[in-house]
Amino acid sequence: MSNHLDDLKENEKSGPERNNSIVMAVVFIVAGVALIVGNITGFKLENWWVIFMLIPVGMFAQNIYQDYQANGRITSQSTGSIIVILSILAGAAVFLFEAVTWSMIWPIGLIIAGLSMYLGSRS
Repeated sequence: MSNHLDDLKENEKSGPERNNSIVMAVVFIVAGVALIVGNITGFKLENWWVIFMLIPVGMFAQNIYQDYQANGRITSQSTGSIIVILSILAGAAVFLFEAVTWSMIWPIGLIIAGLSMYLGSRS
């Protein structure tokens, strides 16, 4: 009986909930380090909240990795996740780096849409 409970505990420790908490922990650590470095060096990151946009990026990247491990290739399901990651990163770049503007980003959106259609038609 206790052996069965030990197996359940081990499965729970290594499940997807554990991986999601690791992704969130890393994002919070990066955000904290960035804020501390900013306080020490005097460098001010005006839109520091954009760092929290990396939480879904990490989760989508984890889903892509798990899909790759299960299938040995990137499937059409992962293609959608890749597009979402690129879209979120493009939006974060606009807010984080003020030299990048929306007029520079929207053509990239057209390229991403075209790649999505191309890759979707291949599967």
